[in-house]
Amino acid sequence: SWSNHYKEMTHWSLGLFLAQYLCNGFNLADAAELRYDNYYYATNGKAFRFERRKTRSRSGYSSEVIIPIIAPLQRVLDEIAAKPKLNELVFPQILKGFSDPVNFRKQVSLENSNVQDRIIRVCKEILEWELRPSSTWCRHSFANNLKDAGVEREYISESMGHSVGKDVTSIYLDTYPLSKQMEYNSLLLDLTEKKDIEDIDKMSPEEMKALLVKLLTK
Repeated sequence: SWSNHYKEMTHWSLGLFLAQYLCNGFNLADAAELRYDNYYYATNGKAFRFERRKTRSRSGYSSEVIIPIIAPLQRVLDEIAAKPKLNELVFPQILKGFSDPVNFRKQVSLENSNVQDRIIRVCKEILEWELRPSSTWCRHSFANNLKDAGVEREYISESMGHSVGKDVTSIYLDTYPLSKQMEYNSLLLDLTEKKDIEDIDKMSPEEMKALLVKLLTK
């Protein structure tokens, strides 16, 4: 029953919602300013780097974030992002050409509302879920799902821009090279069933061996 235009807009909003989750839980204000900068090209299109908007105005502090572009995120970018071009916006559809502070806030607020309304309709009318997701879910889910997957808190904090100091990026990159960032962020869409203690009796010999190896190598 949805019009073709509404379907297209919902496709865009769903992609942007997923991008918020896969881009380290960033908000739409950060998404609106994300660019294909020199860092993107220096990593051969494997990572974004940006400074969190919320921490930018705090005197003496910096909060840079590195986003590894894992395969599912690249698929989202292929669907809804602008084609890569040096220093151009990744999601120009958010600001629609505006750059002044008043219209920036207006456009981001409008897009936030549109994304939430459309995602809620997807949940209700297509998935038949009684949920009302918001962009805040993306940030909370990023942190909680990585924590549940066993990723250390330091990485989660760094990747969400919680750390401060002028040398954040260099410390972050030294501690977590891009390959490790890719490995960790790939856990965001790890949908394999997790075994608990009650499942041990049901395990095959191969599964029991794999579990034993995992325990011995921790």
